[in-house]
Amino acid sequence: MNLKPSTFQSVNVREWSQHPPVLPFAVLDVETTGLSSDGDRVIEIAVVRCASDGSFIDEWSTLVDPGCDPGPTHIHGISAADLVGAPTFAEIAEELAERVEGAMVVAHNLSFDAGFLSAEYARTQTPLPDQPALCTLQLARHVLPDNGGYSLAACAAALGIDHPNAHRALPDTRVTALVLQAMLYRLFPPSDQDTLPFA
Repeated sequence: MNLKPSTFQSVNVREWSQHPPVLPFAVLDVETTGLSSDGDRVIEIAVVRCASDGSFIDEWSTLVDPGCDPGPTHIHGISAADLVGAPTFAEIAEELAERVEGAMVVAHNLSFDAGFLSAEYARTQTPLPDQPALCTLQLARHVLPDNGGYSLAACAAALGIDHPNAHRALPDTRVTALVLQAMLYRLFPPSDQDTLPFA
């Protein structure tokens, strides 16, 4: 079964940012054994579900048994011992699809996460959910044109958002959700300034 590198339909950021969002968001992040989706595997994934205004709904995360060495533990902090008893991707594929269903998928550097998810779904012989997607890195280039850097850490710093436990899926996903919300506030100022969902 051959799937495209990503069947997520990435939106045009400039066009998308002209109108307030309608769909909820499924913000996600993956940790992997390496940088190549052709041979490396997902070892952790998290999804933070947000309403169309960026406010928090719920969150979910899981370690994933890749069936191989976890790779750069010094970066992601996940050891082989941590993965003992973790589900395989095939075992969480259906739940993951349900977690993102009906939402706009969001990731920072979307092509990286989407490429790994496409490869993992291909291995399970299951189609990758086909739905719209938004890259917060590309959105940040539009909303913060003079920022100088567009890593998740740089975007968070520019928006006054703390970034603890970098390179673990759930903390990174929470920060991405906050970055998204802060940029939505700049694009579409709310009538009442609600507090940030993780503040």
